[in-house]
Amino acid sequence: MLCAAIGALLTQMEWTLSLPSRYPPLSSILFNMHWHPSAILSLVLCAVIGGHSEACSTTSAPSERVLLADTQAEKSLQPPATESGSTQKVPGIAANPVGTLHVGEHVVPLEIGDALPPHQRGIKLRVGVCDLPPWTIAPTESRPYWSGLGALVWKNTAKNLGIDYTLSVHTFPRLLEAVAKGDIDIAMTGIPIIPENISRFGMTPPFDQSGISIATRVHSALSFASVTERVIAAEITIWLIALLGFAGLFGLMFWLVERKKNPTITGSGLRGFGESMWWSLTTLATVGYGDRVPTTGKGKIIGALWMASGFLLMTIAAAVFTSALTAAQLQPLVKSPTELITSRVGVAIGTTGDTYATRVNIPAVRFATFEQAMTALREEQIDAIVGSSTTLAYLVEQYPGDHITVLPRPLLRDFVSFGTRFGIDPALEKRIELEVVKSAVSAEYSAMRAAMLGRVDAASEQDEKMQTR
Repeated sequence: MLCAAIGALLTQMEWTLSLPSRYPPLSSILFNMHWHPSAILSLVLCAVIGGHSEACSTTSAPSERVLLADTQAEKSLQPPATESGSTQKVPGIAANPVGTLHVGEHVVPLEIGDALPPHQRGIKLRVGVCDLPPWTIAPTESRPYWSGLGALVWKNTAKNLGIDYTLSVHTFPRLLEAVAKGDIDIAMTGIPIIPENISRFGMTPPFDQSGISIATRVHSALSFASVTERVIAAEITIWLIALLGFAGLFGLMFWLVERKKNPTITGSGLRGFGESMWWSLTTLATVGYGDRVPTTGKGKIIGALWMASGFLLMTIAAAVFTSALTAAQLQPLVKSPTELITSRVGVAIGTTGDTYATRVNIPAVRFATFEQAMTALREEQIDAIVGSSTTLAYLVEQYPGDHITVLPRPLLRDFVSFGTRFGIDPALEKRIELEVVKSAVSAEYSAMRAAMLGRVDAASEQDEKMQTR
């Protein structure tokens, strides 16, 4: 111990002697200091402390304790290993991908652009699907692959991101249950964005709009009451008033220019105007008895203009009347939502139509699929189907001769997207969301939607109420 103290003293003295060059202001104090025993003891302690400080500040030779701490910290970030030496995956915690940072138990993305594409990370997703046209349509003999609007969006997303995935088939209710439990990573079909679904699993941005509509049969209703109802409708009444108005106008002009020189319309003013109106109506009907004809040049010009105008007006009026009678002959069995209470209604289990019927207390027959409900509607087992606007429009478009129609005004409006399980890698989730939006606004998607649905959905009653406020 004494040798160590002497060595430390010599080291400290050497360090002290070198201080004038390092710290000039302290040189006079140190050289004038008397070597008292207490001073020597102080120098020994300073030597020990100073030597330890220099050892800690030296980077060329880190201590064994520091190396051990770093090794343990590095091992703590790795998943535990099994007895065979393989890495054991911790349930509920995804492997740390490149471009993300561990903060506690959560994986926080630094920046989406820094993350490697999924195919470079070896990611394989579990994707679930169900037969729900027009979003996802099951394979057939002529088309041995999944098709539809949702299938197109996922195909482009997986292709652009290089995602490898397995596909499992479910019913629609089972598909929602599987993604909610985490049995699958992605639910690939058009899932309505409603509070019930948002609370159970994650959802991508919407790639299309839909709603809840009524599909019903059309039946022949050509009777005196239905024809009378259509005749007094607004469009027919307007045309009748227009025809009589034009006939009166040309009859008045004919009387004004012919009353003094045409013997067939002479007499009192009222009688002469009546004769002119008779001429105008026979000319409009293209009958032309010949008992009233213009004799003056101005009268002949008026007659020629009225014949041309009358022919055009009668042609348009005939088309309007024919359309009205056709509409009177084919009437929907259910015309409005208020008639659902007294009608036989069908819904597909687990869909928005099922939720709507339950919410408004509509008694309904529940079917496993929309196809089964459509079959029951064609066979007159039910009167109407309440369900997805786009799905019903697609099914009606596929069978145009079945006398089934979708009411033009939907009950509600909503949007659809893919479902994602909670806890999926945030960086990958953001990339998927971006690709979903890009595919939904592409020209390829718009062309396919127009070909499958054939029309643009009308505004719902709820939308019109919001616009009028």
